[in-house]
Amino acid sequence: MVYSTDEILQTLRNAREQSGLSQRDLSARIGLPQSHISKIENGGTDLRLSSLVEFARALDHELVLVPRKALAAVEAVVSNAYTTLDGEDRQRSVVFNRAQAALARLNRDHPDAGEFKRLDQTLRELANFRLGKTDLDTLRAITEKLMKLPVGAGATAAVERASKQLGALRNRIAHALPDMPRPAYQLDDESEDA
Repeated sequence: MVYSTDEILQTLRNAREQSGLSQRDLSARIGLPQSHISKIENGGTDLRLSSLVEFARALDHELVLVPRKALAAVEAVVSNAYTTLDGEDRQRSVVFNRAQAALARLNRDHPDAGEFKRLDQTLRELANFRLGKTDLDTLRAITEKLMKLPVGAGATAAVERASKQLGALRNRIAHALPDMPRPAYQLDDESEDA
């Protein structure tokens, strides 16, 4: 029995593109060569189920078997959930996905380096905060530096600097003073007529 996988492959390709990941970024995240990612997306190779699950999870998706009677409802919920993401949230997701891909690429070549674990932890903590535009730009700039880092001994020092910068960003956001609350009411000046 032949199954059409075109729809699944198109969904995976769209998910990768919407996440802002290149094939190279995704290959760093899941440990497959970029050429193999290309073959998968173009239907040039037949995927094992375990590879398909790993591929989908790297793109923040899950494979689920759904009864046909419930398929329309599930598709409507999924479609609605995605359209509720505004441009800012999508952009935020793209920046964090690229940062995680850069870290995965570097971590694969330095599995014992503690600084990579600290940077990963800091990224996870930052993901819990609402970042402003300047904070997101800072994260994007650091991510781009990490993406361009050559793998090797020099990478550890650069990752250490990036970890300190992101740690400072996290601390500044976490310990920022809240805006002064606006009073519920205000007393008027007493008039001298009374």
